[in-house]
Amino acid sequence: MHLKALEIQGFKSFPEKTVIAFDEGVTAIIGPNGSGKSNVTDAIRWVLGEQSIKTLRGARMEDVIFTGTQSRRAMSFAEVTMVIDNTDGRLPLDYSEIQITRRLYRSGESEYLLNKTTCRLRDISRLFMDTGLGRDGYSIVGQGRVDEILSHRSEERRRIFEEASGIVKYKTRKEESERKLQGTEQNLIRINDLIAELESRLEPLAEQADAARQYQTLSEKLKGEEIALILDQIDQYQQRIDEADSEKNLVLSDLAQANAHLTHIRTENHQTVERLEALDIESQSINQRLAHMNQETHDYQRKLALHSEKIRHLHDQIQLASAEELELSGNIGEFDQEIASRQAKSDTLHKQREVYNAKLKAAEAEMSLLVQTLDASEKKIEADKTHLDELLDKAFDAKSRLGQLDNQIDLVQNRIKAIDKELLERISDLDRLRILQEEKQGAMTQLDVEQTEQNEVYSALKEEIDQQRDRCNSLAKKLETERQELRNQSYRLQMLEKLERNYEGYQQAVRSILKKVDEHPGFGTGIKGTVGSLIYTENRYERAIETALGAAIQNIVTDNQKTAARLIEDLKQTRSGRATFLPLDTLRARPLEKNQITSVQNLPGFVGLASDLVTADPELENVVLYLLGRVVVAEDLNTAMKLSRQSGQTLRLVTLEGDVIAPGGSMTGGYQKQGGSGLLGRARDIETLKVTIETVNASIKAMEQQLKTDETSLNDQAGKLAQIEQNRLERSHERIRLEAQIASVSEEQKKTASQREILISDQQQLNQQLTQIQADKESILQNIASMEQTLANLRQSISEQEGSSREDRLKRDDLRETVTEWRVSLQSIEESIQAAEEMISRIEQDRLSRTGRLTRRRQDQVEYQDEINRLQKEQVEDTQNLDQLQKKETELSHQAQQLFEEKSRLEGEQNSFFEKLESATSRIASLQGEISRIEAKASRYEGQIDDAKNRLWEFYELTADQAEQWKQPSLNRSETTKHVNLLKNQIKELGPVNIGAIDEHIAVRNRYAFITKQRDDIEQARHQLTSVIDGLIQEMKKQFMAHFRLINENFCQVFSELFGGGTAEVNLEDESDVLNCGIEIKAQPPGKKLQNLLLLSGGERSLTAIALLFAILKLRPTPFCVLDEVEASLDDANVIRFTEYIRRYSHESQFILVTHRKGTMEAADRLYGVTMPERGISRILSMKLTD
Repeated sequence: MHLKALEIQGFKSFPEKTVIAFDEGVTAIIGPNGSGKSNVTDAIRWVLGEQSIKTLRGARMEDVIFTGTQSRRAMSFAEVTMVIDNTDGRLPLDYSEIQITRRLYRSGESEYLLNKTTCRLRDISRLFMDTGLGRDGYSIVGQGRVDEILSHRSEERRRIFEEASGIVKYKTRKEESERKLQGTEQNLIRINDLIAELESRLEPLAEQADAARQYQTLSEKLKGEEIALILDQIDQYQQRIDEADSEKNLVLSDLAQANAHLTHIRTENHQTVERLEALDIESQSINQRLAHMNQETHDYQRKLALHSEKIRHLHDQIQLASAEELELSGNIGEFDQEIASRQAKSDTLHKQREVYNAKLKAAEAEMSLLVQTLDASEKKIEADKTHLDELLDKAFDAKSRLGQLDNQIDLVQNRIKAIDKELLERISDLDRLRILQEEKQGAMTQLDVEQTEQNEVYSALKEEIDQQRDRCNSLAKKLETERQELRNQSYRLQMLEKLERNYEGYQQAVRSILKKVDEHPGFGTGIKGTVGSLIYTENRYERAIETALGAAIQNIVTDNQKTAARLIEDLKQTRSGRATFLPLDTLRARPLEKNQITSVQNLPGFVGLASDLVTADPELENVVLYLLGRVVVAEDLNTAMKLSRQSGQTLRLVTLEGDVIAPGGSMTGGYQKQGGSGLLGRARDIETLKVTIETVNASIKAMEQQLKTDETSLNDQAGKLAQIEQNRLERSHERIRLEAQIASVSEEQKKTASQREILISDQQQLNQQLTQIQADKESILQNIASMEQTLANLRQSISEQEGSSREDRLKRDDLRETVTEWRVSLQSIEESIQAAEEMISRIEQDRLSRTGRLTRRRQDQVEYQDEINRLQKEQVEDTQNLDQLQKKETELSHQAQQLFEEKSRLEGEQNSFFEKLESATSRIASLQGEISRIEAKASRYEGQIDDAKNRLWEFYELTADQAEQWKQPSLNRSETTKHVNLLKNQIKELGPVNIGAIDEHIAVRNRYAFITKQRDDIEQARHQLTSVIDGLIQEMKKQFMAHFRLINENFCQVFSELFGGGTAEVNLEDESDVLNCGIEIKAQPPGKKLQNLLLLSGGERSLTAIALLFAILKLRPTPFCVLDEVEASLDDANVIRFTEYIRRYSHESQFILVTHRKGTMEAADRLYGVTMPERGISRILSMKLTD
């Protein structure tokens, strides 16, 4: 087994796919500092699963991905593949070649592949366990990590020794077993707690289930009787509603007649109102016209006055303009005479200047021509001499240039041939890359379409799942709340029914008789029941009635004295105590006198007679009056005291809080425990609780069914979502892979296209260069011949020009004196002409200004007169219009007066309408009030029917139609009510009932059996895990100690050989704790005493670490070993010893050395050179030394 190859792409400084092949033996990787050679070591460590980014010399795991340079963009992923030759089958896989791949994307996603199949890091770690390879193995010693082998931290040293001794797999299994054991212990604690809780619930649930079954039977009977009573009540109220409808129809007939009369009155009034509205509109129109005419009259008067003022002002302006016109005419005549005199003098001076100027120009022209000729001659001579010197230099340069051009032609022609060949290769590469790019882009487009569809489906499904999960959570919380409410209400019902069943709160004698009635139905003949079970009152009156009754609430009502005597005799015989009986045939009530009630019933705080605040069967009316007919109920104690004083302290008064004022004035009261005996309200509370429990039970069942349906649907949707997510992930990985491939192809295309463009550009430039060189050569040959002829001509011309130039200089000096004299004379005449012209110009400007003012004054007089004429004409027209307006205004005022008189008459007629309207409206309101009264009465009856129907629905969830099957045509309300009370008493005796206890008891019993079996299974698993851990610890101790002793022996031997003497040893710090204690390393180089490693020099420490590494390899050779500059601090002699050991062990292990030491390079079978031709990008060069 050995490392066969390493493939790197996108990892650190290797953006392009780089393959490094490794042979058996020794391979050295060399290169200058910073070239990236240690990145090869990092790649091997990374692909084996290294998770510490610090070990990989980075800050974040993303740093291992190529980050780009100025000329290359960053990569989106990093990938390293290690190819291992497994021909000897050392690794436990049935493959002769194993590929291990690790890939990391910039998004943070990563994956491991084993032979191109996705796997876990854990799988790779287990594959290399106890081989010396892997993250914590001793086969890879990175740059600067030599000291880790000799680290003063014992846990770091232990990892190397544990890997070398082969106990890592046992240690891993032990740690996994301990984690499982810990989880098992926790599970066992939770299950025991659960079993204890279930055991405490089983027995109470069994009792509750039995009570619940009995409760269901009695409740069904009670339901039929109560529904029949409600239906009978509905029929009675419906009959009353029909009577009210007949009465309402008669009143509606009278209301229709009254409405018709009201309509007639309103029609007459409507006509009057319409005429008044028309008169208002017409009157408003006339008033608006009058106002408009008044405004126009005022405008005309103001306009006439304004025109008169403007005409007067314009006459004044005409007089001023005429006076100014006369003055300006006189000034203009004077200016004309002065201009004529000045102009004559100026003409004389102009003629004299023309004569002088002509003579001056002739002399200057002659001199200028001569000067030009002289300058041109001298410049021509100088230029010819300069040109002669330049031609001589150029001729020499041209002859030298000819030889250079011949050499350049040969070089350019050879370069053009080489470029033609390379260009053909680049064109072929571009065609191949274009086809590959189109294939990858097509695959990417198809993948994007599929990904978009998957994303839409995923988003919609995820949103639906989130909503459904929220609904499930909300429903589960609501269900738990309902269950808790059910348990609370059931417990309270159970307690109340138990009290009722056992006749709790009754005296011993009463309880004895009632129990005999239950046990022997014949014994109860003639017994109606106790007072507390036969009467009913509202909740707010319960305390007052119970206080008023006192002990009488337990009195037993019988049909006659004979029955009462029989019961008294029975109590005597059984010695069960004493009781009070109320025989219906002899009982006589003594109600209050009417005047006694009248004296207090209208006072504030009076509630009523106690007998009026309870309900009972009609046959018990005498019993109610007997017990409560003389008791008055008051709002509170203060009110009772007032009522007592008002009645002369003759009444027995009871407050709603239970305070009592007896006749004569004695008072009883104080704190009373809430609820008292509860004999009156107990039956009602039981019925209310039963209805509440049934409602809650129905709600729970509906919610459980809904929750089960929602959870099933949610699980189905979650499965679909997981599948879609898996598909999305696969497509995402495929997209990233395609992007990387497309990016790689695009990069290669750009690079190839760039190279082609460079070649084409170079080729064009070379062709142009060749043409230019040949043209230059021909031009130079022609120039040389031309320059030789030009040189002879120039020499002759220069000699002739120098003789002619001397004569021209003498003539030029004579002409200069003549020109100066004429210029002085001409300057004097020019000054006189300028003074005369300036004076004429000033006079002409003054004349022109006055002429303009004269013209404007004449034009103003014409405009003023035209404006006066226009204003006078408008005055005549405005006067005529004013007269017409005043006539129209008089006519409209007369019309307005007529309209006012008619409107006053109609308003008088309208006043009588309101009296008729009030009379008719009062009649209608009276009839409508009668109808409202009848409708209110019918509405009350309908409300009673709705209440009855609501009770049907609230208690039994039945409509009136659905309840018809329980209807009894000839219902005896008294007997039925009595039977209902009997059923309620029987249900009350059951006490609080938990209806859900039946199903809950079955579920708890089954769960108890299941959990108990689970506990037994976990106990057995715990014993098995404990045994496994004990066995692993013994095996680890045994194997570790055996290998540790061998490593110590090897270490001593190798150390002595490497140092040429001395000794070294490794010891356990605590042999009683072999698997956890620290490991001590001691070394004694030749000539020194045995000392701590920290006191050794850097070179001695490195050589000691190398000795320990070779000692481990001697015991347990690794398939390959990577050493990154471990010998950097060794001197040359020690490097030789190091390489000798490398060669010796290379037959057992494959060595990959990262180095820059010459001695190490010489020991290698193959060299790989790492260069960085472009900053940030590494390249690999290979060379076999055997070659």
